Amino acid sequence: MTEIRTTLMQIIDNLPIPCILRNEECVMVYSNKAAESMFSSDGEFTGDCEEFSPPFQPDGSPSMRKYRVLIRHILDQGQPIKLEWLYCRRDKELIPSEITLMRVELGGEPHILEFLQDLRESHQTRIAEREIRQRLQVMMDSCPVTCGIVDIHFNVLEVNNVVMSLFGILNKQTFLNRFFELSPEYQPDGQLSRRKALDKLKQAFESGRIHYEWLHQSIYGEQIPCEVTLVRVKLNNQNMAIIYIHDLREIKKSIAMMEKMESIAYSDELTGLFSRRYFVEKATPALERAKANDETFHLIMADLDHFKAVNDTYGHPIGDEVLKITAKRMTGVTRQGSIIARYGGEEFIVLLSNMTHDAALKTAQRIQKSMEESAITIKGMSLNVTVSLGLASFSDPSESLDDIIHKADVALYGAKRTGRNKVMEYENAKDLTW
Repeated sequence: MTEIRTTLMQIIDNLPIPCILRNEECVMVYSNKAAESMFSSDGEFTGDCEEFSPPFQPDGSPSMRKYRVLIRHILDQGQPIKLEWLYCRRDKELIPSEITLMRVELGGEPHILEFLQDLRESHQTRIAEREIRQRLQVMMDSCPVTCGIVDIHFNVLEVNNVVMSLFGILNKQTFLNRFFELSPEYQPDGQLSRRKALDKLKQAFESGRIHYEWLHQSIYGEQIPCEVTLVRVKLNNQNMAIIYIHDLREIKKSIAMMEKMESIAYSDELTGLFSRRYFVEKATPALERAKANDETFHLIMADLDHFKAVNDTYGHPIGDEVLKITAKRMTGVTRQGSIIARYGGEEFIVLLSNMTHDAALKTAQRIQKSMEESAITIKGMSLNVTVSLGLASFSDPSESLDDIIHKADVALYGAKRTGRNKVMEYENAKDLTW
């Protein structure tokens, strides 16, 4: 029996993990070197469970009461028990451990063999991992756009809190569970949302990063135009992607507002023709192209005759209708591609490029005839309104747009002074004396 006991002690002593042998009174009978080094740096180790355990375990149970209940259960039932236990060294350092308790017979007496696994390193690792996850979550939640992590099947594994305000949901889990319900079945280009998303994810894995526009929708069906960025990452040796979702609603509203403002700036609200500003912006480079390519460039200035009398006699609303009809007639007899603008009041300007002088003259004459030969009917009233026009052409490389506009204006003034309701060219008007 002594040899068996000695052999058993040698086996226990050489185990690479801490091991303690206790009798049924919980008193240590033997401990191996690993246990001694785990609990003591000075070689003094009594193995007293009460001495090397804090008063209470993390679950609030008194340590010794809980330990004795466990020992009694093993002695009675004979089944091993594995559990976590918090030990404490003499220097007060806490040792989170996993212990395995089993009943053994020694010399005809029941004993308890206790195997310990020091969890300090793994516990610190878990704490570090938890801190990293918390830091990452803080970083994600502080990101001003929705961001998350998706797997190779586009399952959303994690997402930040911005997603709740973007989609009008109460919690992140709704987004995780119902991601594809937060997109319409089809994207604006006609592709199935799910299939297109997987195609984009595949491209992201191949190229490392991809940007694209995407149409999401809130749980209430409100459309949410977005810009999505997918970035390939490696997590736990698996391909994943970080997804960033940028809400474009405000940007698109701003763009629409800018386009509306630009439309207002570049078009005449009353007639629907281009504005004077737009005309100048387009005519300036057109003139430069004509100079560079040795092309023609003609301007027509047109002014309604006696328009003040129309306003004074019939009122400004009728005058406005006359301007609208005049704009339609000018558009109807002018070659497509020409630029027609309301220059101010009852005055209009027309840019004719890359056409002969005769063709430009005939265009001006068509405008004059369209007004002279057909009365304007408004609310049952028939008004005879005519127009005077001045034609000027680019002829000198040193001429600016203002120079040619001035020439057209001189020609228009000549038409007015010589009887109105006619077309006059600058060459015929420049030498007139008034």
